[in-house]
Amino acid sequence: MTYEEILKFGEIQYLKGRLDELYKGYVPNSIERDNRIVDSRITKYEEKLKKTDEISFHLYMTEKKNIFHSKNKNKREIKDLLTEVIDHVDDNKLFNKIKNQIEKY
Repeated sequence: MTYEEILKFGEIQYLKGRLDELYKGYVPNSIERDNRIVDSRITKYEEKLKKTDEISFHLYMTEKKNIFHSKNKNKREIKDLLTEVIDHVDDNKLFNKIKNQIEKY
């Protein structure tokens, strides 16, 4: 492995790390000023990753999509389970907690 390849891989890891950190604080479709700044930074780092290595960019975006779909699948499964269990709960306080959780999903 050459020195240039090591630098390239280091740059890719840095950009992926920055994108992960920015996505943690990003709320899509929000109109807050801070969120627009984060959105522009995400775009900046995505473009930089794409320029550095297009394959790494596409792999990163595929990974993000897979994580999103996996989380949604898990949320649906939890919601279905809670919906099934709620009819068997006698404790009123627990019933309300489960009902509120179902409404969040």
